[in-house]
Amino acid sequence: MNENAQLPATGPGPADIPDFGAKASGTDWDKPQTHLEVVLQAGQDDPQLTGAVISTFLGSEVLFLSREQVAEDSTNVQPLLLQNAAGDPVIALFTHAARIPATYLEEAAYAVRVPGAAVIDTLEGAGLVINPGHELGFEIGAEGVAAIRRDFNADGTLRDAAPQA
Repeated sequence: MNENAQLPATGPGPADIPDFGAKASGTDWDKPQTHLEVVLQAGQDDPQLTGAVISTFLGSEVLFLSREQVAEDSTNVQPLLLQNAAGDPVIALFTHAARIPATYLEEAAYAVRVPGAAVIDTLEGAGLVINPGHELGFEIGAEGVAAIRRDFNADGTLRDAAPQA
């Protein structure tokens, strides 16, 4: 994320987020738990829903992890970065606190809630991966992030592609 990133974020530790890492008994965690996960699952079954997945992501809250606590007025946010199979940097995002693997919390113990649109707006030079390691996830490279920023408004609607006179 760039140095001047202005994310509408909060930075509680694990104990401050309800259901953080918790997997309630009787809950089938292989099934979607959020609206974004429902749309994502549908999109995995139907590639024509890619636009709907992106639009829903932009309008949804997601979590990223940080090594340091993030306050509302933080200007230099350093989210946990991973490397994808090609060795490129990707920010790890999660659709639900229970989707965060314990091994990631050892590296970065603070979860930060942000709108997906804020991530796209501020992420530069890296891609993103939603729910890394879970089947209800996806990855977008840095070029894809730039394309979303170019093609979509923050509210998830497509930008007008018609040339302006």
